[in-house]
Order: sequence, then structure tokens, then C-alpha cells
Amino acid sequence: MIAYDYGEVCNDPDAPEISQKNYFLWRLMIDEEEQGKGYGKKAVKLALEFVKTFPHGKADYCWLCYDKNNEVARKLYLSMGFQEIGEQDDDINAVIKL
Repeated sequence: MIAYDYGEVCNDPDAPEISQKNYFLWRLMIDEEEQGKGYGKKAVKLALEFVKTFPHGKADYCWLCYDKNNEVARKLYLSMGFQEIGEQDDDINAVIKL
């Protein structure tokens, strides 16, 4: 799932500042039996290609968050150019320049 924050949608005071007027990879789910086959990397690549068409408006960044204990997700996102920007609760926020 992909979201775009128009600057009004995210009223959560705990949301990272990067959420304002940027895209958010909200959910990426790969069935447990299909993990480790490269589908996650391909899905993120396709999602970023779609986001770069700016379907809901121009943005500078796309961000996501993941469980700080999920080393597989961390390695995947960092390998694709995301950079960690800090923790929020039990998750780590990461961002990529579009």
C-alpha cells in the first residue's frame, strides 16, 4: 500500500516530519512461503517507479517504517537506497530521495 500526505491528512502528532507532502510505502507483505525469492525487492522497485510518476502530486521523498528487530527488512531497504532517519516507537523510519 502506498499513501501520499497532502499536508492535511496526517494529523498524528507522532508522525515524522518527513510525512508532510511526501509518499509513504505503508505496507509490503510477502507470504511467508514466498519470502527469500526476491519478490520484496521487486515490489519495492515497482512501487518506487510508480511513486516517481507523482500520481498525487510532486514530492521530494518516499518514506517507510519497519520493525527495528526486522534485520531482513532493514537490509532490503538500505540496499535500495533508503536511509534511516530515526526511531518512532518500535519502528525505524527510513527515507529515499525521489
